[in-house]
Amino acid sequence: MKDESIRVLWLTGSPRERGRQHGRAAAPWIRRYWAELVAEATVRAAHPISLQELREWIQERAVPALEKDPDLALELEGLAEGAGVPWEAVLGLNFYEEIADLVHERGRPPRPIRPRCSAVVLPPDRTAAGRMLLAQTWDGADWWGDPWLFLVEEEGVRMAYLADAGTLGGVGVNSAGIGSVHTGVTLRAHPPGLPYTFIARRILRCRSVEEAVRVVTEAPSTAGCHYIVSDGVHAVDIEMAGTVSAVRPVEGIWATCAHFEDPACAMQQWREDVPASRHRVERLKTQAAARSGVQLLDLFELLADHVPGPEGATVCRHPNPASDSRSAAGVVIDPQGRWMLTRMGNPCQSLPVVALCVF
Repeated sequence: MKDESIRVLWLTGSPRERGRQHGRAAAPWIRRYWAELVAEATVRAAHPISLQELREWIQERAVPALEKDPDLALELEGLAEGAGVPWEAVLGLNFYEEIADLVHERGRPPRPIRPRCSAVVLPPDRTAAGRMLLAQTWDGADWWGDPWLFLVEEEGVRMAYLADAGTLGGVGVNSAGIGSVHTGVTLRAHPPGLPYTFIARRILRCRSVEEAVRVVTEAPSTAGCHYIVSDGVHAVDIEMAGTVSAVRPVEGIWATCAHFEDPACAMQQWREDVPASRHRVERLKTQAAARSGVQLLDLFELLADHVPGPEGATVCRHPNPASDSRSAAGVVIDPQGRWMLTRMGNPCQSLPVVALCVF
C-alpha cells in the first residue's frame, strides 16, 4: 500500500514519552503491519507456525536487545502504550527483518526473490562539494506502506532517519556529522542478539566512525546487514552476519546490496550465489564511474536505474509478482554537511524531495 505523502514525526522527551508520541501517531500502521507479519508466518508460509510460536520466537531473540539497551526497551513500551496494542506487536515490528528471514526459510509460496536495499558511496573526488556522499534505495514488501521521516532528540544528539512506522531506527544522519545507510542480507540462522532497528538507532547516537564500529560489533546481530557508516571523509562497511562480523574500509566508488564479501560472513548467507544482488551493485558502480562533480540530487538518478539483470533485478524495484517487493523511497546523505534528502516512492518517479539538515 502506498501512502500519499511523506510523513514527518518529531520525537522528544524521555524514552517512554518518545515512544508514546510515536505510537499515537502511527497506531493504524502498527496494527496493520503486525497483522500482516502474523499472516506471513502463520498463514502464507508453506510450513507455518502458530501465533504463540511466533511470539515465543520473537521474545527469545529480544531478550539480549532489551537488556543491552534499556532506553530503547522503554521507548518500545511507550510505543505499545501510545498505539494501544499488545507488547508483542511493537516488538514484532522491530524484528521485521528477522521475521522476514524466518518466513523465507519456511518457504512462503511463491518463494520470493527479494534482494533488499542497495547502496552506493561516492568518494570526495567525485562530488561537487568535495565530500563523501551516500545513497540507497529503501526496499520492502509490497504490502508495507511508505517509510516515515523521524526527527529525534536524545540526550546530547539530534538525528534524522528514514524508517518504517512503529520501528526504532533506520538510515540517516546526526548532529555529529555521522551518516549511515544499510542493506539487508538473508541469513541461514537467527541467533539472539540485537535486531536491525536497535543497531541502526544506536549508530545515530555515535560521534565518530570508530565509536559506531564498536557499537555495531559489540554484540551478535539477529539479522544480516551491511552497516555503512561515514563522517563525510572516511567510511566503513560493517558486515554483520549473526555471530560473525567483518569491518571493511570503503574506498573509491563503492556499492553493496544483499550479499557479503567477507568469506566468513558470506558463509552465513542463505544463498551462496546472489546474481540479482551483484547486478545491482555493478549497475550502481558503472553509473557512478561515468559521473564527476556529482551534486546531491544527482544521486537519485543512480537509484532510478532500470537496466535488468538476473532474475529481472533492477536497482529501482517496482511491484512485481516474482519479487513481491518494491523500492518505497530513495535516500541521499551528506554526513559532513549533515544533510539528508528523501524522495518517497520509486526513485524514477521524480517526486518531490524533502531535505533535512541536522544541527
